[in-house]
Amino acid sequence: MILIATQCFPPRRGGIEILMEGLAENLGNAGHEVLVLADRVDDGQVPDSGAFNVRTFGGMKPWRRRRKAAAVRALVKGGGVEGVFADSWKSAELLSGLGVPLAVLAHGMEFPANPGTAKRARIRKALSGAAAVIANSTYTADLARPYIESGTRLVVINPPIGPQVDPRPAQLAALDAEIAGRSPVLLTLARLEPRKGVDAVIRALPEVRQHHPGLLYIVAGKGDDRARLERLAVATGVADCVHFAGAVSDGEKAALFSRADLFVMPARREGDSVEGFGIVYREANWYGVPGLAGREGGAADAVVDGETGMLCDADSQADVTAHILSLLGDEDNLRRMGENAAQLARGSGQWQGSIRRFLDALQ
Repeated sequence: MILIATQCFPPRRGGIEILMEGLAENLGNAGHEVLVLADRVDDGQVPDSGAFNVRTFGGMKPWRRRRKAAAVRALVKGGGVEGVFADSWKSAELLSGLGVPLAVLAHGMEFPANPGTAKRARIRKALSGAAAVIANSTYTADLARPYIESGTRLVVINPPIGPQVDPRPAQLAALDAEIAGRSPVLLTLARLEPRKGVDAVIRALPEVRQHHPGLLYIVAGKGDDRARLERLAVATGVADCVHFAGAVSDGEKAALFSRADLFVMPARREGDSVEGFGIVYREANWYGVPGLAGREGGAADAVVDGETGMLCDADSQADVTAHILSLLGDEDNLRRMGENAAQLARGSGQWQGSIRRFLDALQ
């Protein structure tokens, strides 16, 4: 049996949740018995999968974490556990000395740029019991390296994706009615927070639509930054070509990707908050959509500059605008990047080619 201790798991939505569910699913499909020990979410159902089982833990965070760690230890003591994956150093903090291999995933944001002495010691102690730390990008590996002792291996595995769903004809028809022939279509799908760079895309639109008057920018996702972004679209005079779609289902997401010409998420650093990888770029790639990403952070692993999209200086409004214009201004090159993106997402970017590397981390 392989155990997965995680704070981030569906029905919560996000990149880490997608990654942890994919890990559980693909470990199970590879023939392993898998038990996920996850935080309880009151407003949704955990995935119904034949590949793994889930046990949830509720209550206040400290109590919940202790109960989860105790359950892991009891299962290991009972025998038959091959190893444990933890979704972050926080989930591994109470799992030292298990007696079986522990692999800890690293995503980027959990390693602050200037931690206090106590925080630094906590992270080092949590990772000291790991056989391996699995970083989602080269950037994240550099953040994690100062906390890792000589007995722990540090490996980089870019988060894989599984086969993405096909959009339903009814969803495509509804979207086509909303688009009403407008082109090109820019798309962002993300939790709406400042570091995602949606505001930089909106500020670029007055100049971009001088060259592309039929442009439509769709912003999908929810978050506290939505009201500010809506006001910005009005203030810059582009509210008529910016559509806020809110939270979308998997089918609606597939329809949006199927109709997008360019995925734009020029993420930037906001304090300690930075994109560790950006699995959504790869999801867009599946549908043949190239991406524009910020150069800082782990997106440089997710978007191959000049091949599956482009990297820009996301802190420079002029650079964001110039890259959008460049991408939209060369249809042949944009098409080539989309073909490369789909080849990557449907090939080496799949779980099938990566699950062995996750298993090797437990050796």
